[in-house]
Amino acid sequence: MPNDSLDPLIRDAYAIAAEPERLMKLLTLLEKPGAENEQDLQPHFANVTELLTEIDPSVGDDFSTYARDLEGTNGLLAQPHLSLSTSMTVLNVDEEIFKSADLNGGRSAPDWLFGVDGEAYAQVKKLLKDRSVGPAIVRLYTDRDDDRGVLFAAQLSGDSNAELDFRVMRLRWNDVIGNAFARSLELTATEEQLAEHLVNGLSVMEFAAQRKRAIGTARNQLKALLRKLGIGSQTELISLYAGFSSAFATAESLEQQLPSSRSSHKLTLPDGGDLPFEVYGDPDGKPVLYLHATIDGAYLTTRQQDAAAQQGLRVIAPWLPFYAGSKMESSGLAVVDEFVERLVYLLDQLEIASCSVVSARVAAPYGMAAIRSHPKRFCGLVMAGTILPAGDDNDFSHLAMGYRAPLRLARIAPSFVRLYFAAISTMVRRGKSMAYFRSIYGESDADMKTLNRADVADLMQRSMKRTFEDGYESTAQQAILTASDWSKWCRELEVPVTVISGDEDRLAPPDMVRKFCDRYGFRLIGPLEDVGSLAIQQVPHQVFEEAAKIPLD
Repeated sequence: MPNDSLDPLIRDAYAIAAEPERLMKLLTLLEKPGAENEQDLQPHFANVTELLTEIDPSVGDDFSTYARDLEGTNGLLAQPHLSLSTSMTVLNVDEEIFKSADLNGGRSAPDWLFGVDGEAYAQVKKLLKDRSVGPAIVRLYTDRDDDRGVLFAAQLSGDSNAELDFRVMRLRWNDVIGNAFARSLELTATEEQLAEHLVNGLSVMEFAAQRKRAIGTARNQLKALLRKLGIGSQTELISLYAGFSSAFATAESLEQQLPSSRSSHKLTLPDGGDLPFEVYGDPDGKPVLYLHATIDGAYLTTRQQDAAAQQGLRVIAPWLPFYAGSKMESSGLAVVDEFVERLVYLLDQLEIASCSVVSARVAAPYGMAAIRSHPKRFCGLVMAGTILPAGDDNDFSHLAMGYRAPLRLARIAPSFVRLYFAAISTMVRRGKSMAYFRSIYGESDADMKTLNRADVADLMQRSMKRTFEDGYESTAQQAILTASDWSKWCRELEVPVTVISGDEDRLAPPDMVRKFCDRYGFRLIGPLEDVGSLAIQQVPHQVFEEAAKIPLD
C-alpha cells in the first residue's frame, strides 16, 4: 500500500494509547490486503507501546480518556459551555466565555467560531459522521478578534445524538507526567516545550514570540513534531497527551494500594537468572511438569488441583520465558531450547529423575522440544489443546481475528505484537476484557462459558499480574513462537504424545489436528463434545488421567 495510505493506521495506533478498546478497529484495518509496507508502522507501534508501558500496567480501575475534564464533582457531566444542533444552530451558550452578540440562541454558528484553518470544523463534521468516535478535542474561538482560541471537548448528546456539546478543557501540562510522555516518545527538549505550550492552550504564534523565533520556524518545528509522532494536527497531539495524562494519574494514585503477587518458588540459575515456578499436590506424588498457556499462567484452579490430586500427581508448573520477571538471553525459536535446559536444571534441583509433561495450547512447542531433547527426563507429553506449526501451508486463515491478525503481523512487524498485548492488558484491567476474549473465543460457546466461570476469572486475573510484570515480552514471545514453524521438534520422538482436541477448538480445528496427529504419529483423543481451546480448564480430569498413565523410567 502507498505510504500515505498508512496515515489512518498511524492515527488509529496512537489513539490506542488513550482508548485501548480501539485496538479491535486497528486489527480490522490491518486485516486488509496490501501489508507490504506495514513495516513502516513499526516505529509508531513501538511508540504507543512505550506510552502504555509508562502507564502502570497493574492499574485495575476503569478510566476514560477525558474523564477528569468532562465529569463534574458529582460524577455527572458538567453543563456544556456551548451546545449546537447538528445543523450548526446555537442552542445554548455560556455568555461568560462567548461574549459576542453573533453567538446567540436560534442563530447559525458564525464562521469565526471554528477558526480560519478549518481543522475544528472538520473534526466536528467527523464527529457527526462517525458517531462511535468521541469525545473529540477542538479549538474554538470566543469572538471575532480571538486569535488564540480555547480548547473544548466536543461530544454528541441528546435524543438520537442530535446535539453537540462543548465543554472547556481543564487539561494542563504536568511536569512529571509531561516528562514521562516526552521520554516515552523520545521528544527533544524543544519538542517537549512545544507540546507543553500547546497542551496549555497557547498558540504556535505565542510559542514563537516567547522563544524570539520567526513564526515560520515555529510552524516548521510543529510540523516536524507531528510528523515524528505520525499524527496530523495539534489537537491530535493534545488528545494523545490527555489520554496518557489521565491513565498515568490514575496509576500514580493507585500504586500504593496494589497488592503484590509473587511466585511461590523461585530457582536461581547458574547464569544468575531466575526460574519462577509453582508446585501443587503431594510432595511424594508422581511428578508431572505443567506448561501453561499465554494468559492462564502457572496457577491452577481448585478444579484442576483436585483433578491432579485424584491421580496422585505432584504438579510442577514453571512460568514460561519472560513471565513473572524471568529473563532470557535468546529470542524466537532459540528461546525454546534455552528454556528446556532450564527445565532440566529444575528437575535436578528438585531431585526428580523423570516426569511426564502436560502442555496447554501455545506451550506445545516447549513440551515437544523437552521430550525430543531429553526423552529420559521427560517421558511423555499430553497436549491439552495445541497450536499448529506455522509452515508455508498455514496462513492462519482458520484462526479467529483476534489471533489471526497478530500472528500474521508477528512475521512482518513484531513491534505490533507488543502493542497488541500492551493494549489488551490495559483493557483487561479496565474491566473491558470481553472484547478481547470474544475476538479469540467468541465462536466457541464452550470457551465463552468457561471464561465466565468464577474460578477461571479469578485465575486469569491473578495470572495477568505476573504475565505483564515486566512488560509485554512474555506474550510477544508466545505470539512470535506461534507464528513460527516449530515442526522440527515433532520428528523422531522416542516417547509418546497424546493430543486432546475439542470439537469447538477454533485455534486448532479438529480436522487440522487430525492431520497433524496423522503426520507425526501422535495419539488423538477427540474431538470431544463441548470442549474448545480451553481444554485444560474444561476437562482437567481427563488431561491429568492421561498424564498419570505415562510410565516413568
